[in-house]
Amino acid sequence: MNEPTLVPPDAATTIFNLDDYRVMATQTLSFGQRRIHIESVVESGCPGCGVIGTRRHSGRQQRVRYIPVAGPVEVVWAKRRLFCDETFCPRKTFSEATIEVPARARTTSRLRSALVRAVIDSVRAATETATAHGVSWWLVQKALTMAATKLPNIDLLRPRMLGIDEWRIALFGTGGSRSGCATSSLRRHGISSLR
Repeated sequence: MNEPTLVPPDAATTIFNLDDYRVMATQTLSFGQRRIHIESVVESGCPGCGVIGTRRHSGRQQRVRYIPVAGPVEVVWAKRRLFCDETFCPRKTFSEATIEVPARARTTSRLRSALVRAVIDSVRAATETATAHGVSWWLVQKALTMAATKLPNIDLLRPRMLGIDEWRIALFGTGGSRSGCATSSLRRHGISSLR
């Protein structure tokens, strides 16, 4: 008979649904916000040599920005600093990192994706999105910049159907205007270029 060897996650971890993390404790703060204490459940490798760290050097509590879950949430990660056991590695210690919260990040990739979706899909301004999610404008702008660097090179795409449209913008206060041509790919559902 085969028995599962993995420990099933507790209810709080299942509801929170943050990959590679386990909920250790929760608190309700005096002003209604909730604080969730989490820890990583995956092994971390040294960024210098890739050896998995098994010995704990130290730990600290790091606040991580996360999407609102039925109201504002403060997430506190019990982040470990581990020894690198490779003798020839120049790094002696390193902090753990995961796919959801990479090295030196203070926000989850889930929050950054939600910010990009809010701006692009909802056609909202970065300032409006920042206010709605309780983050700074700079974080929204950084998430948009990171998303833009992952877009494919437009010159390498071959659209099956191409739409061409002329545009003109009145420059208020100057009495002048600018005009140009926009191309859009119907397959990608977006503007390909503005000239």
